[in-house]
Amino acid sequence: GEVLRGVIIPPECPLFREACTPENPQGACMVSTEGTCAAYYKYN
Repeated sequence: GEVLRGVIIPPECPLFREACTPENPQGACMVSTEGTCAAYYKYN
């Protein structure tokens, strides 16, 4: 929820790259290839 609201960026999320990956998304930002988290995951 905080990433969607712009409160934090994906690397600040405790689930990012740990429990939340494109193969096992935990939220909307990682589900879509156009999502904020998915883009950070792919390009950073």
